[in-house]
Amino acid sequence: MRSQEDWNKWYAQPNPWGTEGSDKDWVRTEILLDRLGQAYFDYTLDIGCGEGAMTNVVSALSRRTMAFDISSLAIERARSRFPGIDFSQGELLEVITRPDIRAIPFSLILVSEVLYYLQTDEERRAAIAGIAQLGAPACIYYFSVIVTGASKYRRYFTHDEFMGLLSVHFNVIDGFASVAEVPTALDLFLRLVPSRRTRRRFLRAWTTSRETAGSRHMGYLAVKRCTDSLPNH
Repeated sequence: MRSQEDWNKWYAQPNPWGTEGSDKDWVRTEILLDRLGQAYFDYTLDIGCGEGAMTNVVSALSRRTMAFDISSLAIERARSRFPGIDFSQGELLEVITRPDIRAIPFSLILVSEVLYYLQTDEERRAAIAGIAQLGAPACIYYFSVIVTGASKYRRYFTHDEFMGLLSVHFNVIDGFASVAEVPTALDLFLRLVPSRRTRRRFLRAWTTSRETAGSRHMGYLAVKRCTDSLPNH
C-alpha cells in the first residue's frame, strides 16, 4: 500500500479524483442511504474516509462517528469541513489492530473504495479478517469496491473474488450496483441535460436496474459470521 507521503501527494489539491459532488458520487451515496433505511447507529467507523464527504452524510445516522485516512492532508481538510466528526490519520492495516478501536462497539463500519489499494493477497485477506474483529456482534458492514478485475494500472477485484474473500468472515446480506457503467452515447447525451436533478434521477434508476455484470462498482452489506462474533480469549 502506498505510504502516507504518497497519498499526501494525491491530496496536494482538494478532491484529487474529481468525484466529490459528481452525479455518480451522489448516486452511490443515495443508494447506500436507501439500503440503510431508517436505521440509527450508536457508533460508526469509516476506514479510508478521504476528505470526509460520505462520512459526513452517514454521520447523520449515528450518535458518534469516527473516521480514519492514511493521508494527513485529507484528514486536515475533513476536520475543517466537518468539525463534529472525530477524524484521525491512520493506515488501514494499523487501525484495525489497535486495541482501543477493537474495544469500541461499532454498529456500522464503512470500508469504501480502499481495499483494492492493498497490493498483495496476504494484505487483502489480513484486512478483511481484521475488519471482522471490529464492531459489535450485530454490526453492519458496508464495503464498496471496483469489480472490473485486473487492469494494467491495478488489480481490482471481481465480484466473485470479493464475495469469496468476504464469505470467510461475513455473511453478505445484500450486494448491489453502486456505480453502473453508462454506454458512451448515453453518457454524452446526459452531459447535455441541463438539470442536475434529472441527470441524477436517471443515473440512479439506471444503476439500480443493473446486474452485477453491468456495474463497475459494487456495494455489499454484511454481518459477521457467528464464529467471528465470539469474543477473543
